[in-house]
Amino acid sequence: MKKLILPLVLGTMIFTSCEQKAEKAAAFDIEAVKKDVEDWQVNFETIVKNKDSVGFANLFAEDAVRMAPNAVSTEGRANIQKSVVEPFKFIGTTNLTLGDAMGDENTITTYGTYEHFTPDGTSLDKGKYMGVFKRVDGKLIAIRDIWNSDLAPAAPAAPATK
Repeated sequence: MKKLILPLVLGTMIFTSCEQKAEKAAAFDIEAVKKDVEDWQVNFETIVKNKDSVGFANLFAEDAVRMAPNAVSTEGRANIQKSVVEPFKFIGTTNLTLGDAMGDENTITTYGTYEHFTPDGTSLDKGKYMGVFKRVDGKLIAIRDIWNSDLAPAAPAAPATK
């Protein structure tokens, strides 16, 4: 009888631990995450429209990094806040379109397209982006952000003549 109890206990432990892992894996819902990302993007668009540099910076983690085209990286929330003051003078609105999101309960990577408009509605720039998010207190916060334009780069300035 004692010989049967040990295998029965071990078998039960293995079975229940596997069952718990399967339940935990099934709990992650990428479609719900995509909805969270889209909500974050609507907030981003509203903040840009309102030219709220503090609100914009608060979309990012304290140690976040933004990598703008043709510029050095911007590191940290305080520097991110400073970096948007000037662009907010000529960007009226921004539209973000999520292409896809992937990841797990800890880290989500996204990609999609963006378009910036002037205050009168003229398209200013459009391109693609990639972002990385983490969850902090249940909400998404950006930790990495990179984007680049689909538009051709401006021609270099002609050299000065004497």
